[in-house]
Amino acid sequence: MASDRGELLTVCLNPAWQKTLVFPHLALGTVNRAAEFRESGGGKGINAARALRVLGAPVAVALFRGGHTGDLLAAELLSAGVRAVDTMVGDATRTCTTLVDLAAGTVTELIEPSAPVAAEAVADLVAKVVAAVARVAGVAICGRAPPGVPECVYGEIAAAARRQRVPLLLDNVRGSGAALAAGVDVLKVNAAELRELTGIAEVCPGARQCLRDHRLRWVGVTDGPGRAWLVGPDTALCYELPRLERPRSAIGAGDCATGVLLERMVAAGLGAAAMEAAFADALAAASASCLTDIPARFDPAVAAALRAGLTWGRSPKA
Repeated sequence: MASDRGELLTVCLNPAWQKTLVFPHLALGTVNRAAEFRESGGGKGINAARALRVLGAPVAVALFRGGHTGDLLAAELLSAGVRAVDTMVGDATRTCTTLVDLAAGTVTELIEPSAPVAAEAVADLVAKVVAAVARVAGVAICGRAPPGVPECVYGEIAAAARRQRVPLLLDNVRGSGAALAAGVDVLKVNAAELRELTGIAEVCPGARQCLRDHRLRWVGVTDGPGRAWLVGPDTALCYELPRLERPRSAIGAGDCATGVLLERMVAAGLGAAAMEAAFADALAAASASCLTDIPARFDPAVAAALRAGLTWGRSPKA
C-alpha cells in the first residue's frame, strides 16, 4: 500500500541514461552481437523513484540533466508520473551501459564519467531542493554527487529536512560527511560501503560505530543475495534472503530497497517494530526486482511471495 502522507523526494544529483545489452555469450576482445537491447533512466535516485511508483507513491526527483540523454530521462520521468525538480546543465547526462552474459550469469557495468557541474547550476538546484523539502513527506539522498558539487550540498539538504522534521534516508557514503553531521534518520548502505565508512570488517560492530559517530537512528545494510542487517540503538537483526530462481539482473536492487524503505518509514514511522517490517518489505522488493529487466522495477505479488520466505532474528554478532 502506498503512503497517503504526501509526495516523496529522491535526490539524484548524478543520474544516467542506462543502456542494457543482453548476450547469449559475451567474449571480450571480439565482436559480440546482442540478442536484446533496452534502455531506461538510471542512477540510484531514479531507480528508487521507479520502485516508489510501483507502490503508487507520488514521487519527485531532484537532478541535473543535459543534452539528448537528459531529454530522454525527462520524458521517462514525465511518462511515469514522476515530478522533476531539475536544473539544466551544458553537458549531456552520462550514459551507462550494462552487459548481461546469459551463459556465465554475469553482469558488467560500463560507467561514463560525469562532467563537472558549474557553481551556478549547483546553487540553482540546491535552492529548488531546499524549497521542495518543505513540501514533501520524506526525502532520500541517493548516490554520490558529480564533480563540481561540494560535500556541503548534501549537508544543506539534510539540514533542511531536519528543520522541517521530514524523515530522511541516506543511501551513500562518499561525500556524505556533511549530511551525516546534519543528522540522518536512516543510513542504507551495502556491506562494502559500511566497511569503507568505518574501517570495521564485521557488519554489526561497524553499524554500531556509525550510530555512535553520527546522528543516526537506524543503519540498514545489504550484502548481495545472502544476508542483510538492520541495526538501531537497541536492535540488531540479521535477515536471510530467499534464494532466487533464474535472476535476470541485480542492477538497481539496492536502490529498489531504498525506495520501498523510504515509503514504509514515512507511512509507519521509525519505531522498532515498524522498521523491522519495513526493512523486510524493502528486501523482498529488491529481490523481486532481480527477476526483471528494468532496474528497481518489480512485481508486487512476487515481492509478497518472497517476503513470506524471508526469515530474520537477532544477529548473533550484535
